[in-house]
Amino acid sequence: MKTFPFLVFVVLSLLFACLPKQPPIPLTEVPAGPLLQVLDERRQSFAGLKAGAGIEVVRKGRKRSFDNVGIVLASQDGLRIEAYGPLGQSLLVLAWNGTEVLLRLPERDRVVRPGAAGLERLFGAGLDVQELCAALAGNIPPVPASAVVSAACGRGDICEVTIRQGDLVRRVQVVSHPSASGSVPTPVISELYRSGKLVYRARFEQVAEIAHYLMPRAVIIENPEKKFSLTVGYTDVDVNVSIDRSLFSLSDEEPGAP
Repeated sequence: MKTFPFLVFVVLSLLFACLPKQPPIPLTEVPAGPLLQVLDERRQSFAGLKAGAGIEVVRKGRKRSFDNVGIVLASQDGLRIEAYGPLGQSLLVLAWNGTEVLLRLPERDRVVRPGAAGLERLFGAGLDVQELCAALAGNIPPVPASAVVSAACGRGDICEVTIRQGDLVRRVQVVSHPSASGSVPTPVISELYRSGKLVYRARFEQVAEIAHYLMPRAVIIENPEKKFSLTVGYTDVDVNVSIDRSLFSLSDEEPGAP
């Protein structure tokens, strides 16, 4: 994979992050049903992806980058992330089959099940694998039927959907993007709060239509207070392609992904 486009994306993201914040756009309350339906239909229209990417993880000032990463994502219940070294050797494999997370690291000769604590070390506090899968596709997880939903819109086709359930609050900023079928509302920012504190913020950037799906070519997941960020810059993306579900299982004998 070429690393230059990913490095340019990271630099631009840092530059835009330093710009002064614009004043909030006045919003007017609107019925939430139509926007919630758009988000639900978008999620259901996503069957999966196969992609090459660059990934950068920053935790409390410590940065780790992988320039050559393969990502396979199936709808809402399958994920494989494999990082490769300069000679094509497998450095890390993480797989989720909808039930359990499996991990293989180069210093181990067996598959381990990291659990919640292991995932926190990899991806940051509060970001479970289902949330990660949704974010990697530019989506939000399914909204529970018991949730209380409200919405408001302002000028420039900008809307905000607020989803409340117990001590969890999700705020999703939606902006219309052009597509072959016309202007389509698409998430650009998703924030999850627990008891008033930010769990994570996901930003979906460089949105482009791929196989009739508006796909972000860059996903930034962050929690500034905890000095955590995960940046995924897709270099090659195939959306809504056939997925071999055996990729979401790992065994001790497996030599690595093809």
